Amino acid sequence: MIAARRLLAYASLLFLIVMVPVPARAEPAPTPLPEVLRALRTDNLPADYVVLLDVSSSMQPAGGPDLYTRAQQALRPLLDALDPVDRLHLFAFADRPDPTFTAAIGDAGASVLSRLPGRAEGGRTDIGAAIEAALDTIDLPDATDPATVVLLTDGKQDAPANSKYAGNLDAAIEQLRNRAAGVERRRPVRALGIPLTGQTDVALLDKVFDDTVLMDLPPEQVGDYLSKVGARVAVAKAAALVARDKPAITLTPDQTRLSVRDEPVTVTVTVRNNAAKVPLTVLLTAAADGVSLPVEVLAGETAVAPGAEQQVRLRIGPASKTGFWIGGERSTPGTLRIEAAVGSPWHDVIEQDLLLKFAPPPAQVRLPLEAVATGLSPWYLAFLILAVLVVALLGWRARRHHWRPMGGGYLTITEQGAGVPYRQMLSGRKVSIPSTHGSGTAPRGTGTVRAFRQKKQVGAGKELVLRIDWKRAGKQHKVICRPRQTKPLTDGTTFTYQP
Repeated sequence: MIAARRLLAYASLLFLIVMVPVPARAEPAPTPLPEVLRALRTDNLPADYVVLLDVSSSMQPAGGPDLYTRAQQALRPLLDALDPVDRLHLFAFADRPDPTFTAAIGDAGASVLSRLPGRAEGGRTDIGAAIEAALDTIDLPDATDPATVVLLTDGKQDAPANSKYAGNLDAAIEQLRNRAAGVERRRPVRALGIPLTGQTDVALLDKVFDDTVLMDLPPEQVGDYLSKVGARVAVAKAAALVARDKPAITLTPDQTRLSVRDEPVTVTVTVRNNAAKVPLTVLLTAAADGVSLPVEVLAGETAVAPGAEQQVRLRIGPASKTGFWIGGERSTPGTLRIEAAVGSPWHDVIEQDLLLKFAPPPAQVRLPLEAVATGLSPWYLAFLILAVLVVALLGWRARRHHWRPMGGGYLTITEQGAGVPYRQMLSGRKVSIPSTHGSGTAPRGTGTVRAFRQKKQVGAGKELVLRIDWKRAGKQHKVICRPRQTKPLTDGTTFTYQP
């Protein structure tokens, strides 16, 4: 009877199957960094470069190494690599910082170095004042573009008496640090300190700016390093553009309410990329909440260019033509839930190279819907009941004849602490083992033995195999015992089947 109930339940489930969409994650092919930089046109975004060059007399001593000329030579690769829209602010500093060039560099490149003094003849070296001049240059309220500060010096802080950096230097530098922190919250700033001798105060730059690199390179390698600064700034430009872009999408269905009967309904969803720079990919998933309706998205991952739109179609239904009642129509209210998994071919570059978090806000839209179904006709219902009963009867017969007559032989049961083994003769389709079998003081097990045919482990053909349902000391065991084999249990019980 239990088997018949199970089969009846299985048959009923055939009429309740619902297609459920499986959400998926958009995984676009990654775009390499150079392509992202070209697409963003970072060469059209200006950046500020502030170059602070020491022109004190120690940079060009009589009979000594010409560090002044060497510093200008090191700067040439940097200036030649700048984009024409980049703004250069060139300061020559000694007793005080003097601006020698402040404008977009255009096509001038390294030729702006000709505006520097012909010789380094300054009396003092006020590095603090030079750093303050750099802060004055980049501390603009509306500026969000990258800024780079480059300091080249051969000496230590040696300010004239009238300088604020001649007295309590630590307090003056701390004031610069507090001011720089405000600038760095508005725009990315990187500082490069280049000592031209072994003993300098170039480290003052590190006390002011968070992102500071103090070089420790041979003089002949400084120019090569500076030639690559532009590439690093291009990445900072890209990060500034993407950070302002804020990628997001919106979903707009072409319908506001759905009624689904015995024909499928198609909904067209317009997917818009609200970003102006970043391309996105969208993978829609949809499901009907509250009603049993199949929902299919008729497109896979969809690429959406910046500021563009794409359309994705969904098929809903049809609703079940018949329900489990006799005659008439019934309407079930529900909701069509449409969600979007948003990705981008720029995802890896944004997170790994630009060091930004790619996290578009979730996009979701819901539409009210109703599923309309008709009831069963009386004849169809009668046929369904008859079919279920026939299937249940056939299943019950098949299960009943699954067990084979044992036709002789015996099963030897050896229990730990039970004295001599117990031998049970086998006949019929089922044998019960009572708790009174055997002798001794240990608790006895009970169980039932049935037999079925199974392919031999060795040789061709089939053989009769025992299925033993065993219970001892509150524990249940299901044991498969082959002919002429001993099957042990963890509690010390063994079974041996002799046909």
